[in-house]
Amino acid sequence: MLWYKNWLETRFRIVFMLLFAMFPIALHTLTPLPGGSAHQGSAVEMRGAVGFFALYYSIIPLALAGSGIKTQSPFRATKGLHGSMYFTLSLPVSRFQLLAARVSVGMLETILVLAILPCAIWTIFPPLRNYVTGSDLLKYWLTVSICAFALHFLGVLLSTVLDDLWQNWTSIFGVFFLRWILSRAPLPESANIFRAMGESSPLFTHSLPWTTMGFSLAVAAVLFLISMRVVERREY
Repeated sequence: MLWYKNWLETRFRIVFMLLFAMFPIALHTLTPLPGGSAHQGSAVEMRGAVGFFALYYSIIPLALAGSGIKTQSPFRATKGLHGSMYFTLSLPVSRFQLLAARVSVGMLETILVLAILPCAIWTIFPPLRNYVTGSDLLKYWLTVSICAFALHFLGVLLSTVLDDLWQNWTSIFGVFFLRWILSRAPLPESANIFRAMGESSPLFTHSLPWTTMGFSLAVAAVLFLISMRVVERREY
């Protein structure tokens, strides 16, 4: 029942994210660049372009982390003071089960939507086809999905304290700020998930960034524990 309820709460959001993910492909198809291919430049320019696409798609895991965890402002007018989470808390399940089910659905939706990213890269950047194999695209999808877990659970944490509207805007600006911080902070390169999804991705290294993926999973676990503490202690 919880899985179905979470699907009902996120179905419109996932449709919007699918359109969001397909937009670059549609734009490239409708308005192809002169010469019939995109970014026929140096390897540095190609890496930068892929890094930009990774940043664009990194909004998806944050956006799919929100609905249903805290009271949703748009529904207060029809539900009084009782949003989705208030109704859910009345069910005979624990708060851990509620949050775990919501997070699981969000993670699954994120992985599925991010499958469009390798397709977009393959379509928009024909020069990459000369040295990128199907195995590299699969590795890239795996890398982006796992690195996105850290962003997804950051969105989950924000969703435990913010309404949907504020969570969305905070996520959008937060992802650009986080990338700016990681690019300037004196941290190991393995701690920069944006590099692993962009210029240092399997599309160019032809190998999985195991250290970065492990770092992302560790950050996701910490953020989930913090989110769980917030949900358990919060007075709804």
